[in-house]
Amino acid sequence: MKILVQALTILLFFYSNAQANEFIKNNIHEATTAELLKLKNDNTQFEKRQYENTVVDWRPAAEYSDFKYVLMSSEAGFTEAANLRYTIAQNLPEGVKLVLLVSNSNAESIKQTYLKYISADRLILAKDTNIGGGFWARDAFPYPVVNAQNQLSLVGAKYYRTFKSSPAVAASLSLNMSKNNFTFVGGNLIADEHGTCFTIDSERRFTTTENDLRHVYGCKDVKILRHTSGIGDVDEVMKPIGNNTILTNTAEYVNDFKAWGYNVVMIPAVPNSYRTYVNSLMVGKTVFMPTYGIAKDTDAKKVYESLGYKVVGITSNTLSDQMHGSVHCQTMAYPAIDENTLLSALGLEKLQ
Repeated sequence: MKILVQALTILLFFYSNAQANEFIKNNIHEATTAELLKLKNDNTQFEKRQYENTVVDWRPAAEYSDFKYVLMSSEAGFTEAANLRYTIAQNLPEGVKLVLLVSNSNAESIKQTYLKYISADRLILAKDTNIGGGFWARDAFPYPVVNAQNQLSLVGAKYYRTFKSSPAVAASLSLNMSKNNFTFVGGNLIADEHGTCFTIDSERRFTTTENDLRHVYGCKDVKILRHTSGIGDVDEVMKPIGNNTILTNTAEYVNDFKAWGYNVVMIPAVPNSYRTYVNSLMVGKTVFMPTYGIAKDTDAKKVYESLGYKVVGITSNTLSDQMHGSVHCQTMAYPAIDENTLLSALGLEKLQ
């Protein structure tokens, strides 16, 4: 009987992985024509959203906040995605915990794999109903916002792909969710220390307005950039790094940033491709940076190091070239909050 149970467990594990692999194989990060058409045919997406003429008392967490949790789906799909996860787990700064979405069938194997890279007290396995659907965690999970007292809350919008935990997330968020009846993605929103938000005027804005960003996400100012490259997410082209400084790979934005009062630091671009060094994850003074096995990797690393960061490179050739999203796309980070409160707000169940 024990052997039969073990065999069934193994079969379920491989079936779950096969489903995730198929999901990633058949889907790119960019919304498909069919997905966009479905949204355009949804009249509720275009309803004019009314907001009270008041200033909200929260703002989006800055891109370089003092993050204490990094969340990812455990489903990798292929070698580079798995390597991304293992590299982050192995190099997270002390005091930062890793939250991995798992299913009942793969929880134990995932646990044993990741214990090679991170200690048990820093590894949180969170059961979810559709871990493959959380592959692009930046888009699928709520955005962290903080109030004047530095208290953390979460804001969510609709995601254009099925992600079955979304109803649970929306139902449990601490902010007023009556204002989230629009589609948006986390990869197209980045904030600085002042609560100034940056977004790209691309199809990836969907029907989100400047008022949505101000009154739902708490953006104190909104800077909308032209779509010049990539799929149209702001995390492909720029990154605020504090002290009124912006890191960018796009020369066309420099005059705008300077006109808005920012100092600009350039990082190498990889023209005519989806490769980018700013689709990185900053956790404390460690930056997880995409690499491509080219000379520009070294130049990009030197830029981050000149800004005081320890650079951990993560190979992203297939991820970027095939539009599977890179480091920032596949991770979501949250500042300090009670662990159980965070998991409850995300609609996740912690597995022991």
